[in-house]
Amino acid sequence: MTTHEAIERIRAGQPYIGEIGPFVTPSIDALSDLAAELRLNPSAAIRERIVKILVSLAIQTDPHGTISHRRILSILLNDASLRMDDAYRFAMDRLAELGAPKALGEFAPIVAQLVAEAPVPELFLVVAKTKAVDALEAMQELEKDPIWAKDDNFRIAQAALGDASVEDEFAAPFSSTGDPEEKIALARRLARIGTSTSRELLAREMRSPLVLRMAGSYEMSVRVEIAKALLFCHPERTFLDRIESDEDYERIERWCEFQYGIQWNRPRPPFLVIRPLSN
Repeated sequence: MTTHEAIERIRAGQPYIGEIGPFVTPSIDALSDLAAELRLNPSAAIRERIVKILVSLAIQTDPHGTISHRRILSILLNDASLRMDDAYRFAMDRLAELGAPKALGEFAPIVAQLVAEAPVPELFLVVAKTKAVDALEAMQELEKDPIWAKDDNFRIAQAALGDASVEDEFAAPFSSTGDPEEKIALARRLARIGTSTSRELLAREMRSPLVLRMAGSYEMSVRVEIAKALLFCHPERTFLDRIESDEDYERIERWCEFQYGIQWNRPRPPFLVIRPLSN
C-alpha cells in the first residue's frame, strides 16, 4: 500500500487500528504527505487519525518508545496546531506524555508561540516539558483569566518555568502525605514539572513504605509509581520500569544516590511490586 492509498483509506473513514504500514520507514515524501493532510483536511476526525499514525511511527521506530523524530515533532507542533480541534489537543497530549525531553526541547520557541496563539490545556504540559521560558509573557496575560489561573496543567507549567511558590503547592503535600493515592497523584505532577527540585523529591521517596491497597483486588508499592515518575523525567533509564526483585530496587537506589546525592534516612521496605489480594 502506498502513502496516498493509506491516506485515502483514512479519508474514507476506515478505522485506524495501530499499524503504521507504508509509513514504517519515515521517508521525507511520506511525512510530507501526512503533513499536507493535517494542514489541508478540515475534518478533525481525519486529522486525529493522521496524528495517531505519526505518533505510532515515532514511538515504534524509537529505541525508548518516545517521540524524538525531529520531522515528526515539527509536524505535530506546526501542522497539527493550525486548527484548535480535538486533533490538535490529542497531538499536544501525546507530546506531553511521549515527547523525548531533549528533542522536544529544541522546539521550545514554537511551543511558546502556540501559548500566545492557540492555548489549550494539553499544551501547558508541553510547555512544562520543554521549559519554554519564552511562554512566560503570554502566560502572565492568560493568568488574568481565573479559568486558566486554576487550571492544573497551567499551574504545572508555571512551576516548571520557575515559580517556586506554585511548585511548593505540589511539593509540600507530596513530601508530607501518608496517603498512597495522593502520593502517586502528586508524584505524577512533580514528574511533569520536572525541575531539579521536583526530581530530587521524587528520588528521595524511593524508600517510601506506603502501599496502595485495592480491597479484594491487589496491593502495590508506591515505589513502583515513584520509579515511573522518574522514568518520565529520564526515559533513557529503562531500568526504572523493570522491577522484579529487591536487587532492582537496590539498583534504582544507587542511581538516585549518584544522580541526586540522596542519603537515605530509613531502611528499604520489604520487597513488594504488586500482588493480588484474596477476597
